Amino acid sequence: MKFYALFALAFFCFSLFAFGQDSLEAAPDLQEKPKVELAGVSDVPAAKRPKSPDPQKAAEAEKKDEADSAQKTRETIKFGIDSELSELVQKLIDNDDPRYSGELYDLFKQTKSPAVRDKILDYFTKLEDPCLEDYAVTVLNDPYEERNSTVERVFRYTAAVKTKAAVPAVVALLESDNENYFSPALTTLGEIGGEREAEYLVDYLDRADLTTPQRQALMKVLGKIKAVQTFDSLVEIAKDDGENIFVRCYAAEAIGAMKKQEAIPVLLKLFESPDPNLRCYVIKGISNFDTKEAHDLIVQAIKDSQYKVRLDAIDAAAQIKLKDAVPFLIYRAKNDPEAAVKKKAYEKLAAYEDGDADKFLVGQITEKKTSDTVKRQATEALLKYGKAGRSEIASWAQNLATDDTKKSCRRDVGKLMTKYPDPAFAKACAAYIASGDKDTKSIGLDMYTAGKYSSCQDEIRKIADDKKFGSLQKRAQKILGIEEE
Repeated sequence: MKFYALFALAFFCFSLFAFGQDSLEAAPDLQEKPKVELAGVSDVPAAKRPKSPDPQKAAEAEKKDEADSAQKTRETIKFGIDSELSELVQKLIDNDDPRYSGELYDLFKQTKSPAVRDKILDYFTKLEDPCLEDYAVTVLNDPYEERNSTVERVFRYTAAVKTKAAVPAVVALLESDNENYFSPALTTLGEIGGEREAEYLVDYLDRADLTTPQRQALMKVLGKIKAVQTFDSLVEIAKDDGENIFVRCYAAEAIGAMKKQEAIPVLLKLFESPDPNLRCYVIKGISNFDTKEAHDLIVQAIKDSQYKVRLDAIDAAAQIKLKDAVPFLIYRAKNDPEAAVKKKAYEKLAAYEDGDADKFLVGQITEKKTSDTVKRQATEALLKYGKAGRSEIASWAQNLATDDTKKSCRRDVGKLMTKYPDPAFAKACAAYIASGDKDTKSIGLDMYTAGKYSSCQDEIRKIADDKKFGSLQKRAQKILGIEEE
């Protein structure tokens, strides 16, 4: 009898244990979810040469060359001192010139100058070329002996070329005690991370030890990485009047970036805030939606009393090519009390490449009553951002070339045509070269170097053959490939 009692008791205990296990398995939410572990030492990618230069960028850069500038560039790369090399590489960055990537890669591997290495890293960051991924990951695995400026550049490079191999090292730096690495590591993770990284960052929302700048950076990255698991939490943060205003701002932008329709009514309500900073970020967030409510809010924001909100609204309208916004942008371009808003309106109207926008901008150049300041503003916008108005700009420039009462405007327009060459500018270039003003002639030579207008060669030859032009004669000879006598 005692045996059966003991057996029954044992069976009861076993059944209870088994039932408990089944219950836990049936209710996984009662178990603690394991945290995502990402930190570690990254595997260093294999070394690789730079990509082949982009043919279009290479051709555009070549147009800016004078007779032997390519040869001089290669000589400087091979023989130049640190300051000469840094200056040269910066020039290549400014010109978006990819032609010397092979030579600069070899120099990067050879040089002992940290300044030159940093500048070359900037170059490949601009080109978004992954050829230095092995170097970048090596530095991120152990950055503590490197200069802060170098580590900052490595973070930017890693983000630009989307080096996913760097994730373990970046997360390790995020979790380190070095506060200098937190924000750049977080920003970089936002660029190179995916779903697992988003899941990892969710835990950071509950951390009480983050500083306000760190919380601001976290909000930005959660939107960038589209961590939709955090949507509800970020909505509450954005709506919290007691929260730091910029944390709220970045949270508002982030919930918009996640593109959940539930964000729209939240953002519409947040735009009623008296704080212009929050209104700015609401516009950034709502620009992710292609709905009537979103479009209406953007148009209304172009009329906001705070100029910073108007600037962001103009950006948002142009980003989605919002046709209904064009009349509002034209009005801002003509009448806004803030110069920055006027400038932005001109730029974005040009980028629209819209019939009404182009008609307005070209009309600003051809209308005789328009001031030179406005004409110049419209010219810059069209050359930098649009495609219309080239013949009208050229015609105006030809008139300026012979008007010595407008030397300042003539110089500015000539420099713009040098920066953005176009076949339509050939006659204007010839008019500048033929000018009796030395500075105007010099700009004309710059225009020719940029645009290679063959019809201007006779005017250049006149300068090359006449000693009275001094230094300009030497420049003209150099452009034509004539050896100095």
